[in-house]
Amino acid sequence: MHRRIVVVVAGTLFALLALVAGIVTDFHDREFPQAVGAKSRIGLDFKESELTDREAFTRLQDLDARLRLGLVKIAPDLAGNSSKKVFVPLNDGAFPARVAWFGGGDPVEVMGRERLDHSPPDGTYLLTGDSAGLGELEKSLASEAVRTHRTEASLVDSFVFVVEAGSFGAAVIAAFALIAALALFWLSVKARGRALRVLGGCPTPRIHLQDLGGFFGALLMSALVVAAASALYVGVLHGWAHVPSFIKVLAGLQAAVIAASLLAAIALSMSAWPSATMLATRQPAVKSLRTSAVVLQALTFVLVVGAAGPAWTAYRDSAEASAETAQWHRLSDQVAAQFAMSLEEMDRVEPQIGTFVKEAESADAAALSYTLTEDAWETDFGAYSAVAFVNQRWLDLLTADAPEPSLTPVPFSRVQGMVVKEFGEQFTLWSRSKESGGELAAQLRYLEPTGGLRLPVSTGNGELLFLSDVLVAVVPSLHDTFSDADLTSMMSTKNIVFSGLAPTQELLDRQGLAPDRMRAAGFEGEVNLVHVAEEGLLKAQFAAYVTWLLNLALVALFTAFAVVAGVSAVISARLHAKRDFPLRLAGRPWRRILQVRVAKELLAGAGLVGVVLLFQQPDEAGAVLLAAAFAAIVAPLCHLLATRWMFTAIGRRRV
Repeated sequence: MHRRIVVVVAGTLFALLALVAGIVTDFHDREFPQAVGAKSRIGLDFKESELTDREAFTRLQDLDARLRLGLVKIAPDLAGNSSKKVFVPLNDGAFPARVAWFGGGDPVEVMGRERLDHSPPDGTYLLTGDSAGLGELEKSLASEAVRTHRTEASLVDSFVFVVEAGSFGAAVIAAFALIAALALFWLSVKARGRALRVLGGCPTPRIHLQDLGGFFGALLMSALVVAAASALYVGVLHGWAHVPSFIKVLAGLQAAVIAASLLAAIALSMSAWPSATMLATRQPAVKSLRTSAVVLQALTFVLVVGAAGPAWTAYRDSAEASAETAQWHRLSDQVAAQFAMSLEEMDRVEPQIGTFVKEAESADAAALSYTLTEDAWETDFGAYSAVAFVNQRWLDLLTADAPEPSLTPVPFSRVQGMVVKEFGEQFTLWSRSKESGGELAAQLRYLEPTGGLRLPVSTGNGELLFLSDVLVAVVPSLHDTFSDADLTSMMSTKNIVFSGLAPTQELLDRQGLAPDRMRAAGFEGEVNLVHVAEEGLLKAQFAAYVTWLLNLALVALFTAFAVVAGVSAVISARLHAKRDFPLRLAGRPWRRILQVRVAKELLAGAGLVGVVLLFQQPDEAGAVLLAAAFAAIVAPLCHLLATRWMFTAIGRRRV
């Protein structure tokens, strides 16, 4: 029976690890798509090479075919659909028509070699074939003055990235709490047999080997079951190409946890080894585990109530996170300019950028969002936490499905003092016609969110804030309001975005800002287009992962607390059996028999809850108290069940 309990409880732990392995696999697949067998990413820079684009691709094709590298170029999707990029093999190979991601989302099209006929050779390539020829590839390209940068596929690096990018401490703490709880449970079950073997003169190494061997077997059985079930789940729902990576990560995590479990069991066993005095006086064998059980119970209780607040906050915010993800999807076809050039060259292209923005705005394809927060501006905006300068296109993009009225007008007279005081000088610098700050401020239309709307506004560089207390200043015209220099600056920080990759690229080409035309004009740098939503969608999905992880970690901590509380209650019942048995025979109710030890635990728990509340946010207090109430039910219930079991066992002469 005890073996089954270990297998089931360990399954909770390994399920938590399976979720972590899935997150790592997802982020690894984003960098190295497993559906095409990517082993490395190679960045190529031909700017210093004298090869023409056609010669460069011919050279790459020849090297790829001869060395069997299986190079696949990552290129933008000029069709402007939601895939955002395409994969283009340099030579024919066994590639699927579409590549699906582990984490879902729109698949990537695999296109023919003709897709690169009018593309530059610079960019990122995936190596999907034999990596033995990479050295020769790099040497050959270096002879043509081509700069290369290689990144090897590494699950360890992906794991480190995931751990560093989010708060995974809860999962680690929950894992170790369950480890200690399982080790304590196993040793408590084996305590009597171990004491008899010590009394019989059995060698200590053999006792450890026998106890830990059974514990290891139970953990291994649970690990294999979870690994098999999760691998089947991944294969069926995400694709069998992802199973090897997933299993490698999960197996590594499981091996580390099992090793830590055995070390914890050895440490607890050594600290609670039966003494000669205990054996001579015929004290219960589990008495040596009493201190460890009390410490672990207090520790897991603190962890449970401490993790309840963050887990509840993450769960509560999950609905908002889902809404934010939907807003990021609205920006999925929006692109921003990325200036890979010096400041001097940026000054040279300012007139072309001004004309480019004017044409994009006339086609209703340019959206502005430039947000200044109180913290960033180091001032007080009164009733507002931020001021967002937007145009109507931005509002149309992100409030299309919002209930009416989602934004209500704000009279200029109400905010005139604050706006002119804080932004008057800035308006004068921005103005194309060099109007005064007050005159430009009066031309803007002011709005504020209502009905609980959290309006998405951009702070630049692909960052969105979702605010309900923002003052929205609507700019009538980007080109007529801002100078070319300021439009260039706003584009460089991605505060101005444009609809559709293909039409935006066409507008750039029309202004002489295509890479080949800029090089012909003597520019060393170039203007590239990037999708603004990719990183935001990644962060939103990561937030969803963290929510799942925190809640599963909380379940694991609850399980650990229940296990430790049960073991502690059994030990307590065994130690108090000589007192409890006659009292129950005399007719005393269980409540009066247990009231002293239960009251001590409840008082100690109340003190620990008070300490935890000092470090929690005020809105998390309810979750902390709810978790404490759960513990206040579980602990007395464990004592009642353990004492009744002990009474029955003594009556039937099992103890």
